[in-house]
Amino acid sequence: MRADTFDEFRAVRYWPQLDGLRVVSIAIVLVAHSGDSWFPSFKGALGVIVFFVISGFLITSLLLREESRRGRVSLSGFYVRRVFRIVPLYMVAIGCATVLVFAGLGGSREKWLERLPYLLTFNGDFAVWGVFVHAWSIGVEEKFYILWPLIAFALLPLATKRIWIALGLLLVCVVSAFIPSLTYFGTYSAILMGCTLAILMHDPRAYAFIRHLAKPLPATLLTLFAAAMFAVDWYMPWTEPTGFAHPLFALAVTAAFPGIVVGQTWIKRILSNRVLAFVGTRTYGIYLFHVFAIDALNRIFPDGQTHPLVGIARLLLAAALSYAIAEVLYRVVEHPMIKVGRRLTGSKLPERQVPADAASPAGGSPTPATSEPDPTDDHATTGATR
Repeated sequence: MRADTFDEFRAVRYWPQLDGLRVVSIAIVLVAHSGDSWFPSFKGALGVIVFFVISGFLITSLLLREESRRGRVSLSGFYVRRVFRIVPLYMVAIGCATVLVFAGLGGSREKWLERLPYLLTFNGDFAVWGVFVHAWSIGVEEKFYILWPLIAFALLPLATKRIWIALGLLLVCVVSAFIPSLTYFGTYSAILMGCTLAILMHDPRAYAFIRHLAKPLPATLLTLFAAAMFAVDWYMPWTEPTGFAHPLFALAVTAAFPGIVVGQTWIKRILSNRVLAFVGTRTYGIYLFHVFAIDALNRIFPDGQTHPLVGIARLLLAAALSYAIAEVLYRVVEHPMIKVGRRLTGSKLPERQVPADAASPAGGSPTPATSEPDPTDDHATTGATR
């Protein structure tokens, strides 16, 4: 899908390559959480950081476009759709975790009941370590999306200064990441980097500069991406979901975005693959339920310490089982609830565009979107969140 000029970029209603990038993100999480000694000891937080950058960029871009079309953003519509997109599947996952704990297949009941109020209120980032610990990322993201639309879009006197607000908040979060008692706030730097990039690319002059950067950088940025990943792996303790390495890795991800979102780069073409893009729309369910799949497989298969093929087989089975669960729940819970949220706000479901270079070897014009994009749609993480 081409997005060479500013007008072409503004006309795009769906970025399949971002769904493809979500698959990369969830793959990092799966490898990290598999716990197999044959795989690199990536931190699951690396995949979450990629989710955060995607989410900040995508939601802010769609809010900006809604504002451009209508003159304002409907906050009530945003929050209602967000609730129906995120909460139902999340509560199903909490319910499953509760059943497993009380069936003796998880941690202690007492510890779970102590943590449950935090998890039910999307404050898993403040809960102690235990079952369903990966909900910390969803807590971070959901709190951010309560405040960000209010600050950047609802308060009209601030709306004209939103780029400075984003940069100011980003600076505070990055600095906080280097202060031991404030490292929690460093986690938000990844989302804010995505938001800041979206605001800049909404401006024609800034877009022209960023579009120019998309041409020579993909190979260099992939190297930077890999270096940052291993730097985080080396410096960030397993017990810390936040830390100074977060903004460094998030910066590498954000710097790679021009080559992913616009232009005709090879990395964009790979991530826009139809299969990757389709699987990427299920990553919220995969993220929520992959821990259950891994735990089930751990009870059947030994870890891969005896042979690397065992570890690879376990990882592939965990990925397949996680996807199968996510696919069923997408059809039974997630998608129907999304439709309810859009019906309540008088919005139609957005239609996905088929990337031209995926639809035909010769390329061509992208299929135009015939319905309004959903500014709550980040498949997150969210969380990751997603």
